[in-house]
Amino acid sequence: TLLSYHCHSLSPAGVSCVGVLLESHISFHTWPEEGVITLDLFTCGPKPLLPVIPDIEAKFGLPRLKANATATAAANPTKDDYEEVKSQWAHELRGFRHPQGRKNNYLDDQSDLAFWVTGEMDMEVKKQIVSTESPFQRIDIWDILDMDDTPSHQDGIKHNLTPDDPRWLTNEVASPERLLFLDGTLQSMSESEREYHEALVHPAMFAHPHPERVAIVGGGEGATLREVLKHDTVTEAVMIELDEMMVDIAKEHLPFMSDCSDLVGSAPSCFDDERATVLYEDGRAYFFDKYGPSAAEKTEEEKFDVIVLDALDPEDDAEIADKLYTDDAFLTALYRSMSDDGVLIIQV
Repeated sequence: TLLSYHCHSLSPAGVSCVGVLLESHISFHTWPEEGVITLDLFTCGPKPLLPVIPDIEAKFGLPRLKANATATAAANPTKDDYEEVKSQWAHELRGFRHPQGRKNNYLDDQSDLAFWVTGEMDMEVKKQIVSTESPFQRIDIWDILDMDDTPSHQDGIKHNLTPDDPRWLTNEVASPERLLFLDGTLQSMSESEREYHEALVHPAMFAHPHPERVAIVGGGEGATLREVLKHDTVTEAVMIELDEMMVDIAKEHLPFMSDCSDLVGSAPSCFDDERATVLYEDGRAYFFDKYGPSAAEKTEEEKFDVIVLDALDPEDDAEIADKLYTDDAFLTALYRSMSDDGVLIIQV
């Protein structure tokens, strides 16, 4: 709510304005010759300002004709005759906040989301892809590109870059990196997720002489399942994931993480591989019910050769993560579910 505002003309051009809001204040300064406007917006309300960024960009990011535009183009300009409008922004939570309230806020400056995305100003690309809450967690996906990023090998192939092409040294044709955050904590990065999931899965798979039945606890993005299905000894991969919405979002916005199109006999999506079974339920409850102390003893064929615990990191300080790594009854159920040569892999 705007209560009042005041503006000053600048010499030789430009304007500087400040407005008093019911919630706090807003100010902006313009440099017409450079085509630059800077804006500061402060509020005292509980809601984040991220949703208003597209409106700010639309209202203040007015395109202007390129300096080399012809007279004809100036009279009847097309989209290509205008300079590209770029914006750089940062979002911070300020003021006095209870430590627990800060810890629980996904935009707090101590969160991974703030460190990697919202608190950083100097980025070429910073685009929000997903921002939603499932029944179990907050899910955020962003595309980012740093000012000094350079093309990847795939970018070079896509744009036919030769070894002496100067674009190797700029971000002109570099692709943004896609990041996944759960409750503000970084979970996956598109440029490095393969190294992580390969290291998580394959040592355990190769440690077993002939892994056929594999269980995955968590792994909603599908990347752990992807790596498991690369082993042709696998006859069944059971993925127990609590959050079905996370899987649906991953299928739409992170398809590269569950891409099995290069596996002979598989499906384009690893989730559709005939060896894959996806159960949307609590992993702890699943193992308690089937392999806990009160469950009937299972045959060797009903047990798992490899179990991959790909849930929240133990240092995330979440109650559900704490139970996965410290609950003796759950760990005992995992042990009872493994075959004689069974292998259990847990990230620590």
